[in-house]
Amino acid sequence: MRSSTEQLVPTVEWDGPAGFERFGNAGRFAVPDAERFRATWRGLVVDGVQIGEWVTSPISGAQRPRREAAAVALIVVIEGSMRYWSDGRPVDGRSGTLHLVSMGDQIRFAVPEPTRILRIAVPGAFLPQEVRAATSGTIGQVPVSRVTTGLTSLVEQVLDPLSGGVSSPAARVVRALAVAALEDSVPEAAEHDLRSQILEHIERHLADPDLGPQSIASAFGISLRWVHHVFNVDGASIARHIRERRLDMVAAQLQGDRRFPRIGALAERTGFAARDQLTRAFKARYGMTIADYAERAGEGRVPAPIAATA
Repeated sequence: MRSSTEQLVPTVEWDGPAGFERFGNAGRFAVPDAERFRATWRGLVVDGVQIGEWVTSPISGAQRPRREAAAVALIVVIEGSMRYWSDGRPVDGRSGTLHLVSMGDQIRFAVPEPTRILRIAVPGAFLPQEVRAATSGTIGQVPVSRVTTGLTSLVEQVLDPLSGGVSSPAARVVRALAVAALEDSVPEAAEHDLRSQILEHIERHLADPDLGPQSIASAFGISLRWVHHVFNVDGASIARHIRERRLDMVAAQLQGDRRFPRIGALAERTGFAARDQLTRAFKARYGMTIADYAERAGEGRVPAPIAATA
């Protein structure tokens, strides 16, 4: 490992088996060929924002969570490719893509080919409250915009080993543009549409007993945290919404069928895992048993829900 402080931008290099052994002290990593391992990090802290360029040969490993310094990172894949896993969900980072990653998450990654990335890490304290809340967990790939493209160009200027550095003109606006890029990257405008799509998905799959936050995250290719963030805009949990819509479906069947159904079959048709789960949830929502509800519905006296289920 060699360090250079003579350059305007400090650089650290790791070469070969000895370099990989030193590199491995920072976490758990693996390489297909230690003899050919090469990695370089050039980085600076500019006005509280950490910017850096990482160039590496093939490697895999995990990013350690950094709870003591909550930050969100914009990762730009300049050349090559990488794959990372968040909440068990794989995300492919190809050349030219932009990714929003929480530094507080345990992120596994694999770099299958020589790759160069830029990382811009912004402390949460610098972000507006709504952006800080939205980026408390890893979002994954986000759209590239003119703002993020401008930030990428700016960071590469600051990291230039000859003319860059914290005293360069470009460094003066890194923090402001990094915050603007994060605000631009959080998919606020798309949240309403995504919530509508999630609601439609729920309606189509109410009878599926496996329907839940995790299955929805998998279906839409987003993180579990992002499912909760997008859905819980009015304080209603997604699990509660699913349960109440299933109970609405049960009530509708009781109102439309004068014959009292077997509760076990009713639970199976409406997505409840078991008869007991349905009877408890139904009584909590309507204040009576399924049999009592069916009797009143048959008399034309349809009871209304007494409260939202927790």
